Amino acid sequence: MIPNLDWMQHAACAGMDARVFFATGNHARAQVHAAQRVCATCPVAAQCADWAIQTGERWGVWGGMSQHQLRQRRRRFTSRAKTTMTVPKAPVKKREPAQCGTRSGYQKHLREKTEICGPCRQANTDADNRLRRTGTATAAA
Repeated sequence: MIPNLDWMQHAACAGMDARVFFATGNHARAQVHAAQRVCATCPVAAQCADWAIQTGERWGVWGGMSQHQLRQRRRRFTSRAKTTMTVPKAPVKKREPAQCGTRSGYQKHLREKTEICGPCRQANTDADNRLRRTGTATAAA
C-alpha cells in the first residue's frame, strides 16, 4: 500500500534545503532548534511526526521533534499498539473425564488416591505391554 503523502506539499519546509533538518557537527543543538522553529509554523507537523514514527525515521527533525523525542514517542506508540492488539485464542476443547477401563482411568485412580479397579489395572498392563512391543502405548486404529 502506498501511503498518502499529500500533506507534504503543504509543509512549511516544502522547497527548503533538507540539510536544515539533519543536524551535524559542533552546532547540532542550534541546528535542531532552528529546524524546530520552522516546524512550529507548519500546518502539517502532526502528520509529519506520525509519518516519521510509522516509517521508522531515525535521523533528523520531523514534525518539530528531535531524534530523541521521536524515539521516545515511537516506543510509546509501539508499546501501546502491543497492549491494544488482542490475539484471538483457540477455543478450549472440553476434556472428557477419564473413564474406568482405560490407562487414563488408571492414572486418575493414582492421582485421586483411590483403589484401582480391575478394568483400569488391565488397561494399564495392556498399554505397558504395547509400549514394550511397539514403542507406543497407543493402540493402533
